[in-house]
Amino acid sequence: MRLNDKRLDEQGITLVELLAVLILMSFISIFTITLIVQSTETTDAIRIESSIRDEGDIIVSKLIKTLYETKEAHIIQNVTDNENSYLNVTSNPTLCQRDTSGNLILNTACTNSLMPIGFQTTDGKTKLYLKNEIYEVSNNYISIKNTSRISGDPTKVNSYKITLILQYKKRNNMKEIEFINQIQPF
Repeated sequence: MRLNDKRLDEQGITLVELLAVLILMSFISIFTITLIVQSTETTDAIRIESSIRDEGDIIVSKLIKTLYETKEAHIIQNVTDNENSYLNVTSNPTLCQRDTSGNLILNTACTNSLMPIGFQTTDGKTKLYLKNEIYEVSNNYISIKNTSRISGDPTKVNSYKITLILQYKKRNNMKEIEFINQIQPF
């Protein structure tokens, strides 16, 4: 048998075949890893948005319940500034009088009877005030933005627009969602 015939009968793979398999496996690995990373990022984005929406649903439902339980005559004024937006309500509207121009006369009896419904910011943290209850967001990464508002003048309208803005902030991840609702107390 000749040397050339023996070489043709050998079983195995050549270096070129081995390199081709390695390159093909590299492409498949890169594609698979990219797919896994993208699906993880998508799952995180869905989880974050779901957490924000769940918190928003809780806050809006608490606001709606509190405003529906509040008689329209008991809503005295809307206080809105750069960081706060809330309605002052009283359990006894006769304690809070208005002058001939319609301005609220804040005497001691009236001031002591007032309870807020809405958003108040202290020490850089915005909280939801629901008369005698204070609601704080339970998720440490979600906060109520101080640009959340309750719009509507109780002396002119009988419905209020609530604009709730929640922010998720964790490391490099930041997302905001705005919830807008119209509420009419009884």
